[in-house]
Parts: sequence; structure tokens; C-alpha cells
Amino acid sequence: MPNNDLIDKHIKIYSDTYLYSKYPMYAKKLTTAIMKDPVIDKGTDQFQDVVFDVKRAKISDSLVKVLQSPNTILLDCVDPLPRVFKVFCARDAKGDRKAKVFIDCTNVITKDKTSSDLIVDESKLISYLINAAVTMIYSRRLSMIQRRSYMITQATKCFSKLFTFIIDYLTRVSIQETNKNKVLYLSAMYFLVNELQIAEETAIPIAKKVSFVSDREATMLNILLDKASHVKGVPEKDTSPFKNIKTFVNALRDVMHFNKSSMSADIVIERWMMQYGPGTVFALEYFPALSAMMTDTYVGSYLNQQRTIENVCKTDMVEYSKMTLEFIEQIIG
Repeated sequence: MPNNDLIDKHIKIYSDTYLYSKYPMYAKKLTTAIMKDPVIDKGTDQFQDVVFDVKRAKISDSLVKVLQSPNTILLDCVDPLPRVFKVFCARDAKGDRKAKVFIDCTNVITKDKTSSDLIVDESKLISYLINAAVTMIYSRRLSMIQRRSYMITQATKCFSKLFTFIIDYLTRVSIQETNKNKVLYLSAMYFLVNELQIAEETAIPIAKKVSFVSDREATMLNILLDKASHVKGVPEKDTSPFKNIKTFVNALRDVMHFNKSSMSADIVIERWMMQYGPGTVFALEYFPALSAMMTDTYVGSYLNQQRTIENVCKTDMVEYSKMTLEFIEQIIG
């Protein structure tokens, strides 16, 4: 794992999101897990069976290093964490206070009732380890991800397709191909600027590429989006359409002239969870969650509504996941 002990102070974290602010109990649950829940001992003979299972999966040799890393803490939670927080990065307040990735392994690594052996849900553990690797790299070296142009493009395609699928369900935007492409463009811009923290001028050509809008259309959409989010007397940074999922949905609704009664942030969020699974909701605002949504599907762990995700993203999900595994291998070795 990357050896920097600190979480990059400039990156977006869970508590920066609109979704996190809606559920204040999250902070208490995570703190309790870090401070009080038992940790699985990776130094026992029995744990070598877990290592063997990860090796046997032959997904990536680097995942064994992630599993065995002192920066990866395997929790055996008394009260299992919510699906959205099965993998998260935080300081180890109970230990050396360094930034580490915590994995809730409840019902993933369990003790056999008749022996001292450990039973492993292999596909779920593999999914969590991939997520852990991406989360730690994102938390400490986001610039490494930002420089991977093809990987970013594939991730953007996946997000914009997933988001536009939801908007199409609510508004039937695909009746007109040009309107569907506009939503693809705007959602791509949101993903790149909000989740990957890429400058708007850098994001524009990527968003155009994944949505097939013309230069003129992109310019007009940018102007309209800015106008829709502007509030007189309020600083621009506080009215950015890309600030969070709520500001984006509101601005998108105005640009596309969608009906307010059928289009709000809460409606989009609810539909997203219904279509893709409640464990995917933070993919609307936090890059590691979107990444996990794709790689979980690729591994076949059925943690979410896998078949719907496959049908919407198609080969883009596969390409992104392959690139991500290659990326992890290059960074972790």
C-alpha cells in the first residue's frame, strides 16, 4: 500500500458529501467500529487459509499484499456496518493514528463452528480488497488516478450511463437522442469535477468524448448550467452546480426543463438505490464508491443489483475494472 501516513487534506471525503450530512448516525457507527469492534488477527496459522483463498482466486497478486498490509484492518463487527461503509479509510484512533483502510468482514471471514478454521466468502472478500486498494490510493495519492486518462474516461462513461439511466426512468429523456446526450454530458462533467476533482476546463473534452455532444452544444450547456445555479449575492463557490448531488440535480432540472414534481435530488437518490442497490448510493458523490460499484460487478460478488449495472454499463464496466486491477498492480506491486 502507499506508504504516506496521512490522508491527503485536499481530497473529498465522505463527510464532505450531501448524503453523509443527511445521516448523522454514520459518524457514530464508524467511530464505534474503529474504537470498539474486534480486529481479526492476521498472525495466526488459521489466517493463512484466508491468504490462500485470495491467492487461489487469481484476480491479482497485489490483493494478497493489500490483505496482509498493516494498513488494512479487518474488523469483526458486533453490529455490522451499513452496506455503504463495508470499506472506508480513517485514522486508526485505537492504534497508531495513521490513515488505514478498515474492512467490515462480518459474515465474510467467520470461524467454523466445529473447528478453529476460518470460512471465507471469497468473492465478497476479493471485492472488498479491490475497494480497499482504490480507497487508499485515492485517499493518499488522488493525482495518480487523475493522470490515468483512459481509466478516468471509462469511469466517466460508467457514471454518466448509470446516472442518465435514472434520469431517463424519471423523465423519458431518451425519446430524443440529443436530450439524452445532453444529460450524458452534464452528468459526466459533474462526475469529473465533483468526484475526481478535475478542473472544469480539463473535464470538458472528456465529457464531450463520452456524450457525443458538439463543441457548440457543450459551450451552451456550460453557460446554462452556470446560469441555473447562480444566486445573486452568493459566492460562486457556494452555488457551483458541481458542489454536491443536490445542487447538480437542481441545476440539471432547470437546464433540461424537467418537471420539479418528478425531479429532485431525493427522488434521484431513491431511484438510484432501487435500481442499483442501497449499497451503491455514495457512488453519486464519492469516487471509491463508484469504483467499487464497477469492480464488485466485474468480480461477480452480487453485493448490489449486479445484472442491472451490467446491462447499463456493458463493456465500459469491464474495461474500467481491468484498468483498475492493472493500476493497483502497478502501484502496489
